[in-house]
Amino acid sequence: MAKVQYEIVEHDGGWAYRVDDVFSETFPTHDDALAAAEIAAHQHEVPGSTENIEFQDSAGRWHEQVASGFDRPRTEVVDTPDIRHTAERRIPEHRNAFGTVMFVAGVAFAIGYLRRLTRRR
Repeated sequence: MAKVQYEIVEHDGGWAYRVDDVFSETFPTHDDALAAAEIAAHQHEVPGSTENIEFQDSAGRWHEQVASGFDRPRTEVVDTPDIRHTAERRIPEHRNAFGTVMFVAGVAFAIGYLRRLTRRR
């Protein structure tokens, strides 16, 4: 039976899990990525229904076969504590000026919208 490894890695300024060469979405913290990997790994092992499937091989030939819903791989979540602790000791980046302006504009818009709603009643 196959074994699939979910590895926790740094990715795009945050954390993700990786299966082979495929990355998950990026999570803000290591713990979020670890929790998501554990959920995904568990779901990967859950049996499904037996189905007839068709697929094309690398030579372009089509094949049909029955895929058992109970033929699920074993999964493992791999976490490297050394990488996590090194990365989490970094000083977080502060919001840049554009981000601050956009945040203040969003808050001002929300306040104005709520004030208009209360005047109509």
